[in-house]
Amino acid sequence: MTQKVTKLALSSRIIVLLIQMLANGALPDHKPDVFRMPLGPVSEEESKKMNIAWLDKLVIRCLGGFQHWDGEYFLHIAGNLYTYENTLAFYPLFPVTVRYVAQACQAIGLRLSEKSIVLLVAVVLNIWLFCKSANLLYQLTQRMFNDINKSWNAALVYCFNPATIFFSAAYSETMFASASFYLMLECKKPGNKNFRFFRIGAALTACLLCRSNGLIALGFPLYFYARHLVLKGKEYWQLTKMVVTIVGALAILHTYYFYIYRLYCMPSVTVDHPQHVLDYAEERKYLVSGQGPEGSPWCQYTLPFPYTYVQSHYWDVGFLRYYKFKQLPNFILALPMLSFMHWHCYDYLRNFMQNVWPTATLANYKELIKAHTTFPFVLHAALLTLVCTVFVHIQVSTRLLASATPVFYWFAADHMPKTLAKLKFRSAGGALFVWCTAYSLIGTVCFCNNYPWT
Repeated sequence: MTQKVTKLALSSRIIVLLIQMLANGALPDHKPDVFRMPLGPVSEEESKKMNIAWLDKLVIRCLGGFQHWDGEYFLHIAGNLYTYENTLAFYPLFPVTVRYVAQACQAIGLRLSEKSIVLLVAVVLNIWLFCKSANLLYQLTQRMFNDINKSWNAALVYCFNPATIFFSAAYSETMFASASFYLMLECKKPGNKNFRFFRIGAALTACLLCRSNGLIALGFPLYFYARHLVLKGKEYWQLTKMVVTIVGALAILHTYYFYIYRLYCMPSVTVDHPQHVLDYAEERKYLVSGQGPEGSPWCQYTLPFPYTYVQSHYWDVGFLRYYKFKQLPNFILALPMLSFMHWHCYDYLRNFMQNVWPTATLANYKELIKAHTTFPFVLHAALLTLVCTVFVHIQVSTRLLASATPVFYWFAADHMPKTLAKLKFRSAGGALFVWCTAYSLIGTVCFCNNYPWT
């Protein structure tokens, strides 16, 4: 089945790539006043030496639609690291990985300009990770439900999910989905065996370094290890390993925080920026790194973490701040995903509280813990859905939930028939099919031509 899922995932990426190429070539790009990765001048001599004239044009023609919106930030970080304060809203794992893979490609002789090489690496990396993440979702679903049809349908919906363009573009969604599904699978695997702490630690670290909401994924190793202790008894050496695993992952995250604090808040640290980076900062009124603590108000915080400040200052993110009439189109875009998740999570939790919780006693609590392994996953999804509803820019809800939780795909798979030949459009499965197909097509066309999308 692994090969079949990989073929499905790869086919879906080829379809997205082809639609992107056609739309990007046929339609003119919208030109919103948003962040663009500043580029340094390339001399004619360098261009000839690198032989990039036609290669660059080929890469941009084929993949140029994948670089828009937040992709510009990720590509800038991959090329220049955290030169501007507003880039601190984007966690480092994806862009830094792209950066070093791109440098490795250049070292072995692939000569392209900075933007072309990081764009090419970002897209290829995401295609590879997408195939891996589709297989991880299939394996996780199979381990949870032992149902081949449901596992296949979950992978099918994942490959053509409503936010599918973001899983090919220069975004961190695919890497985060891979890390999240792998962490959940490793937490679920042990059964009668011991936890593989190194793998759990690596996956948890990847979640924490990939996206801000990766911190919520910390609940999975905590829950499943507590469950293991309840069912198997006290294992103090195993407990020590789990504590070290979690503390180690958090320590690595805080190493990144310290790096940012040092870069933006220590007066002794100065940074030599390329002239084109400084010119763009002056044009856009951006704060650049190496300015000392007086430049960044968050440096004076008791806990000087920049993420909340940057989101609030540059994007006006906060509790109910997005609830404005002018944002109505974005609410409409997010409505299908939010209503789908709110209803299904509510229905599951209501059924759990009405039919399962009242029967819980000290005598049978172990059986309840064994039987209801989906509960922490649904609780995690419900929390994310609530955060999306009241805190974030509402249009990102679709891609955030599509990349952070398998629960959407499990609920969706329940509505799908055993084969697509049996799909009826006047059914929940038919509505789901139309939603995913329409959002995949329209979203790809809009995004690759720089029009607003989820």
